[in-house]
Parts: sequence; structure tokens; C-alpha cells
Amino acid sequence: MRRNLWKKVTSATLCAAMVGGIMVSNGALAVQAEEGEEKEVITLRVMGETGMDGISTDDAVGRYIKEKLGIVLEYTNVSTDRLKVMASGGDLPDIVELHNGDIDVKNLIDAGSLWAMDDWLAENGDNLKEKLPDALKYSKDIIGGGSTYFIPTNVQTENKDLPNKNGFVVFFTRWDYYKELGYPDVSTEDKYLDVLKQMVDAHPTTADGKKVYALSGWSDWGIWPYMISYPFDMGYTNSGNNQFINNETGEFEDMFTVEDGPLWKALSFYNKAYRMGIMDPEAFTMKNSQYDDKIKNGEVLVCNYNWTQPDKNICGEDAAMYMIPGTFPYAMQIYPYANPLGYQAANALVISANCEYPERAMELIEFMTSDEGARLVRTGVPGEDWDVVDGEPELIGKRLENFTSNDKEYSGYTTDGVQGIGKYKWLSPLWETNQCADGEPVDLTLSKKYVLSSVTEIDKDFCNYYTDGKAQYPGEVYKQLVDEGKLKTNNEDPAVGLAATLMQPISDEATRIGNKASEYVQANIAKIITCEDDDAFAAQREKMISDINAMGYDQVLEEVQANFEDAKAAAETFK
Repeated sequence: MRRNLWKKVTSATLCAAMVGGIMVSNGALAVQAEEGEEKEVITLRVMGETGMDGISTDDAVGRYIKEKLGIVLEYTNVSTDRLKVMASGGDLPDIVELHNGDIDVKNLIDAGSLWAMDDWLAENGDNLKEKLPDALKYSKDIIGGGSTYFIPTNVQTENKDLPNKNGFVVFFTRWDYYKELGYPDVSTEDKYLDVLKQMVDAHPTTADGKKVYALSGWSDWGIWPYMISYPFDMGYTNSGNNQFINNETGEFEDMFTVEDGPLWKALSFYNKAYRMGIMDPEAFTMKNSQYDDKIKNGEVLVCNYNWTQPDKNICGEDAAMYMIPGTFPYAMQIYPYANPLGYQAANALVISANCEYPERAMELIEFMTSDEGARLVRTGVPGEDWDVVDGEPELIGKRLENFTSNDKEYSGYTTDGVQGIGKYKWLSPLWETNQCADGEPVDLTLSKKYVLSSVTEIDKDFCNYYTDGKAQYPGEVYKQLVDEGKLKTNNEDPAVGLAATLMQPISDEATRIGNKASEYVQANIAKIITCEDDDAFAAQREKMISDINAMGYDQVLEEVQANFEDAKAAAETFK
């Protein structure tokens, strides 16, 4: 096995190699490394559902990677179905970015489709071993049977001093309309719904004549709209196999068969809104992109997540959505929390057994785990997109102008692929808020300095009302409420919930039944939310639970619980 053969390639040596026409025996271009070695410039094929088609040297970040490592990335965006076909046929590319557990890593390992990383890691990978010790242990001991076949992504370190700009996935409500009503009491769900009804009554149509609703949803993400925001607001997070994780205890609770559980309470909440005339009937048929468009156009007054806001050009300068405290006890993930196992096997980097240069692929992943590599793919090229100014890392040039103008200057600079920022982010195992050695996050736009630079007058208005100006942006309001004990967020004990992350997959048959149950619930969402009264809702809930149990769902529950008990034992080894 070749190890430690490839040294840093500087721009000068790369240019010299290209001008001098240095070639290796097989005709491939090589560059002259610092110690006089020839370093072959290779191409690695990378595939993943979130990738972008293209050759990396078409953008600045890709050219930097080539210059630094002598690696060109050939990116192809493939569907999950195609990736499954390729996996079953033994035709995987060099590196695969697995996402959402659609392809089971364990099956790939058992089929001999993946390259084992342990020999390389024994003598290399200082960044991986320093920054991902628990993730590597999980990969090797829990899933890999003693060998390391994958690198989890989204390994996150805690940073309570850097709250998210505006929360995560709670119910975000039109602040300008709430203020217009005189900040009414929303201390219960019924009072909150009544306030939403007042908002709709006061603003029944948009400027272009479209009907306004308080709540809505979408149909192309499964039951996401109903199993995320409301349960998160009640202190639960979602897991695989139709399970919720109780934030207080770390225990599992089934989504579908617990009659008074978070999902049924969420559906009841939406049912009440529907009966009040403030639930959008198109929620059951439209796509997420249409939902976002309705938020932007002011047709929907509550958003299920923080990444879409009303368009101020349409809805006015004061149009903004925040979490209005009082109704729900939790606001999960308001600041970066410790997630040492990342997304485990569900979202991971693997190297195919077909890869001709597996050590070079590992060198790439190791680089992406360094401060330099992680910031490169999130923030941009050093010296061009950011630099150290007066001892502090700062955005510069077009990157700064694009950020401060909210994408009006150099529009698409970070999204159209020309610069490459964000295009390769899933090649880094580190999350965007993780701190580099300079104390600032991998993505510099998430540093407090740049968060504060984008604070608006309406943001300040929200902060002033709840904290008399002590909070500088909405995320600090939420954190202050947590610090004061008026709001709860993630359990700070890292041992709580650990077992849930270490769960082994259930059997194929149990998975099939669980998927069938999930599809059944999605197919009946409209039927239960549109029930005419409480009795009809209760009867429909009873029927749905009965139908799910009749599918043989007890097998799912039995296997989940048995595997969970095993996971609890495995969790002890991480303490």
C-alpha cells in the first residue's frame, strides 16, 4: 500500500509542471512535489444525490483542490434508484456521498463493495482521528465489524455562544401582524390558533388577491410537515423506523401507535386550524417549492422552518417571521449542539472497492477535515473569498459584496457553481458551524460578526420587545429565554439519546412493514385533518392505528425495541 507519497502541491510547482510538460509513464499529467517527487494528477469520480454535474476544474474551489492535492473531481448527480442499481451491479464510482439512509452501508460492506480505511488511518489521517474519534469508533466498532468503511458527515461541536440567526424548525409566525394585534396572549395552543385566526381575518387576501391562510403544508417530503415542527416544539426529535426520541429521556416513542403521542397531537392541532378555516386545503397536494412561494408571497402566515421568509418587496419591509414564545415549551437546536457521531451511517462518505486510488481519496477526505479544506468548501478560496485581516478571518472581494448585498451583487456567486462554494460541502465530515483554530466557524458567514451585519430593523424590533435590546438578533432572544428557564432546548447530557443514534437496522421485512405504515399515514393525512369535529377525528385516529397494527406492525415495534436495548449496551462503550 502506498502511503505518504503525495505532498502539498503549490501553485508554483503546478504551473512549472504544466509548462514543463512533465508526464508520468502512463501519459497522465504529473506535478513536481516539494521534495522532488513526481505527483500524478488524477481524477476521482464522485457521485451523490446532492452533487452537481461537472468537472471540478470548472470552478475556483475545484482548481484549488487540484493545485493543493493533484486531484480533479468528476462530479455526477445521481438519483437514489440509479445508485442502488450501480451498487447491486458492483459499479460504484470512486467516492459516493450516501444520503438519508437510502442505501444501507451494511449491505455494501457485506457485498464487498467498499474499501477498508484502517491501514491508511493507522499511519495517516491526523485530522480525521483528532476531530472525529467517536464517529470513527462508531463506523468501525458498531457498523463495520472491526473495520472502517465509511466516514460519517455532519459531525458537529457545541457552541452555545453562537445561536442560529433565527432558530431551526419551530412554527415561525408573522411578527408584523402579531404586533399589529397588540402582542396578544398565546400561552396555549387554542389561544395561539385564535390569534392566527385574527391575523387571517385582518388580512384575508394578499396584495395580488390570493386567499391567505395561517397554516399549510406540502406533500413531496412524506409526512415531514407533521412529524417535525410540532413534535420538535414539544421536545421530540425524529429517528428512523417511524420513531420519535424523547428529548428528556432519550427513549423511543412510536409515531403511529401511541394515541396521545406527538404526531396525533400535531394532526389534531392542524385539524382545529382546518375547522377554523385557517388551514390551507392545498397543503395536501402541493410541493415544497409551492409552499415556499406562498410564504414569500404572504399567502401563508406561519412557516415550519427558518430558511424561508416573506419577500419584503411583496409583503413590506416589516414582514418577517419569528418564533413567538409562549405556546410551545421547546425550541430545539437553537445553537450548535454536540453531535460527535454526525449523521452516522445514514449520511456518509464511502470509497468504492473499485477505486484505483483509494489512498488519494482518503487524502482528499483528510484535507476536507482540516480547517483549510472545510472552510474552502463552505466559505471559499483563501486570498480571494476570505483572508486574515488584522489578525481576524474576514470575507473579502466578490464574496463579501455578494453576502452584504444579499446576493444582489454578483448574483449566484455561491449557488451557481461558478466559484464552487458549497458544491463540495458533503465531502467534508465537519458541520458548517464548527470552529476553526482561529475561533470562527467553518462558514464565516455564520460568525457573529456577519450574523450581526445582516440584522434588520424588524429583527431589532423583535429583540427589543422580548429583551429590551439585550439580544442583538432573534437567536439570542431564544437563547436568553432558555437561560432564564422560560424555554427548553436540546438535553445537554450527551449520554441522553446516544443509544438511539447507535441503532442497528431492523430486518428487511420489518422495514417493508414500517414503510407501508408510513405511506398509509401520508395517504390519509388529508382525511384526518379535515375531520368535521373531535369525535370524527378520534374515530379516524382509531381506525388508522387499527389499520397500521393489522399490517403486522408489532414486528416493527418488537425489532425496534430489541435493537434499542442492544444499542443501549453499545452506548456504554462511548461514555
